[in-house]
Amino acid sequence: MTSSKTQTSPAAALATRGLARVLALTNQSGGAGKTTSAVNVGACAADLGYTCLIIDADAQCDASAAVGYDSPDEITDQANLYDVLTGAAKIEDAIVPAQAGPAGENGTKAIPNLFVVLGSGQLEEAEQLLAPKTGREFWLKKQIERIRSSYDLILIDCPGNLGLIVVNAIVAADEVVACVKPGWKELRALTRMEAKIDDVRDTFSVMGAQAELSNILIVDCPTTRNQGAVYDDSQQQAKQAYEELVLPTVRRSPRIPEAYAAQKVLRFYDPVTENPSKLTPETALSATDDYYLVTQALGFTRR
Repeated sequence: MTSSKTQTSPAAALATRGLARVLALTNQSGGAGKTTSAVNVGACAADLGYTCLIIDADAQCDASAAVGYDSPDEITDQANLYDVLTGAAKIEDAIVPAQAGPAGENGTKAIPNLFVVLGSGQLEEAEQLLAPKTGREFWLKKQIERIRSSYDLILIDCPGNLGLIVVNAIVAADEVVACVKPGWKELRALTRMEAKIDDVRDTFSVMGAQAELSNILIVDCPTTRNQGAVYDDSQQQAKQAYEELVLPTVRRSPRIPEAYAAQKVLRFYDPVTENPSKLTPETALSATDDYYLVTQALGFTRR
């Protein structure tokens, strides 16, 4: 098992150099809360005073939809990550302000400090396009280096597999956050995911790859014991196995799918918290609060 004890020092060094921390949110399967976590951690960090960018690297485009841009391939005269991959656009051209609601509708406003690199359904072809390229594992890293000094935090929402796009994300990242649901099957998969991360880092470390499994985020957690004793036991097992790597958990909440359907991040759809800086696990009352606790546990406290 890798350790996060060296996490603080590299993060401080990046801040001193004026460079964003780059976090890849991964899981080898879909429906593990990666997108929900990417957009809500980004939104919470933005509210706390950090300039944040979400990179939607999944062909499902869920991160783009969650911040207002449904079907980004259909947006006229707007580049997306697939255009960057094919060389038709620069990554700067694919960045748009995140929205609190469907883009272009009355009442929808841009979220201060939060931006997104739009995804594309055509990213399903990414494996074939990247495979013949020289240095194919470093494509995303090179793109991020172009813009890294413009942000405090860059979050990569990865597809639900361990393919070439995910390898690119691990190579590009400073830290990898595994998002999992609280079940035995899901938590057992962490060992395979960790082995993949370690293999990528070891293979490409001579070329600058350094990411390790820095944190585990358990989402969709039942809030009472009688909702799922097995889930509660598995959470405790994860905390025993991974100790300080486990972030504050995110509760199961109907507000999460409702917020996604409304194309709003939780802090705009369910804005319960008045002062997130004073939150504790005991005083958190909602999934919105939980994501503020996660964000602050990652080191993004009020500026």
